[in-house]
Amino acid sequence: MASFLHFATMRLKQIDWRQLTLAVAGIVALVCGLEGYSEEGPPVDATDFAISDESSTPNLGERVYVAECASCHGLEGRGDGDAAYLLNPKPRDFVMAEYRLVSTWDGLPTDEDLLDAIDRGMPGSAMPGWGHLSEATRMALLSYIKSFSGSLLEIEYDSQSGQDEETGPIMLPPEPAYTSEARARAVSLFDSACAGCHGATGRGDGTQAQINNRGYPTRPRDLTRGIFKGRSSPESVYRRIVAGMPGTPMPMNDWSHGDDAWHLVHYVLEMSTEEVRARNEMIKQTVVAPRVPQLPDHPQARLWQEAEPVAVNLMPLWWRDDRPESVEVRALHDGQEMVVLMRWADDTHDYSTIRPQDFRDAAAVQFSLTPDPPFFGMGEQLRDVNIWMWKADREGDLKSSFQDIETAFPHVSADSYPNFSKPPAGQPVGSVSTLDSDPTFISGWGAGNIVSDPTFNHGAEDLTARGLGTLRARPRIDQTVEAEGVFGMRVYSVMFRRALKPNGEESVGLRPGEIVPVAFAVWDGSAGDRDGRKSVTIWQDLVISK
Repeated sequence: MASFLHFATMRLKQIDWRQLTLAVAGIVALVCGLEGYSEEGPPVDATDFAISDESSTPNLGERVYVAECASCHGLEGRGDGDAAYLLNPKPRDFVMAEYRLVSTWDGLPTDEDLLDAIDRGMPGSAMPGWGHLSEATRMALLSYIKSFSGSLLEIEYDSQSGQDEETGPIMLPPEPAYTSEARARAVSLFDSACAGCHGATGRGDGTQAQINNRGYPTRPRDLTRGIFKGRSSPESVYRRIVAGMPGTPMPMNDWSHGDDAWHLVHYVLEMSTEEVRARNEMIKQTVVAPRVPQLPDHPQARLWQEAEPVAVNLMPLWWRDDRPESVEVRALHDGQEMVVLMRWADDTHDYSTIRPQDFRDAAAVQFSLTPDPPFFGMGEQLRDVNIWMWKADREGDLKSSFQDIETAFPHVSADSYPNFSKPPAGQPVGSVSTLDSDPTFISGWGAGNIVSDPTFNHGAEDLTARGLGTLRARPRIDQTVEAEGVFGMRVYSVMFRRALKPNGEESVGLRPGEIVPVAFAVWDGSAGDRDGRKSVTIWQDLVISK
């Protein structure tokens, strides 16, 4: 079978002792063992899970940066973190201090500009929002980020005139009415000043080539998709049009006199709707798992109507506009087991990885093992996450609708492995890998890799990770997660199932009456998604009702 031919490629990551030291300093508590586990926890109270962020905490900004930002931006703020190679656009280099979202004539961001980027994140990239952190934490993080540049980001003010004509913040004139005459003026301005890059209809298909300040080609924004790195409020869009975006081909424009900038603002926002723009925001939400007497046994069972669906927005780490925008999540439990349902749109059913050009569809649920979750991208050193992963090709193998290598390549010729369950005379013939093969001669199976083990008949893999490059399967005896997926009408429905009680170390405990941080991921095989190239969510709250 297809999945039997996959070999384990476990990569040991070289320890960065400096990062390890900083991470240890930021750890308040480690995960407890199973001793003392109770089926029901204390009453749900979200304040019990607040991040410790007292303004008097030593090195608060540094600790938060190491825990939440260094994986992408690097320990020294140079945009070269461990995850940077997976991301497009690349993380910001804080040392160079070239910020895109500014509201001044000086090309420098105000503290409000930087804090707004921290709060909201950067749609159109893998930068999530951290607005759920307290003001003290965010202000400490802001100060630490600014320290990377080696100099204060000081904005000059024209004290003579008090105007913003050359220095200081860009002041907004009164907003005029958007009349038919104003729209006609906006269309004319857009055609002459913007269409060369953004295209005549704003779809980012203009004819002018674009290169950023680092020499990399870049694409202009498709304005019809409503993806704004800055906020989509009229005031924010006004400042983008006037101040431009430093380091990009988006220039500064001295349109602050008169109403032309406001006309363009109204025209640009007209190209998308508030609903479309909202789908690009990474918002922390709550998924409630009610307690029910009976659990569904299929992804499309009617019992799923007992659970309230929550649409959680996705962001691709390697950004593309044509992407799965959200995943619908539901959860239920009966006091003994938990079921989680993920549903998302996908135009293609990619369930075979036999050919080298093919990649599978997949889905995963990630749980934090601590109330204060680690970095949402696969955890951190000494702070593990538990991951349940479903793969479309494994589903195909279990349902016998798979493509074997002989089917994909009917004229292939391959030597068979020795098979001592058959007469020793002569070399055995038949399938390359069968249930009666000897694992000694099948490397992945012999090494204990569950992906290569033809006797492993679970629909999901129970995995653990403590940072990028550390993903590994939990012991075979602890592989108790079940999953089943269904594809139809260009929609995937995947149901995960596991006992509430944790099974072994590095397994999440799911107690009624508790809140557990949870995140989700989706892989689109037809788009070339694999490994760290995927669409993810930020941490959400899973409330397990009593």
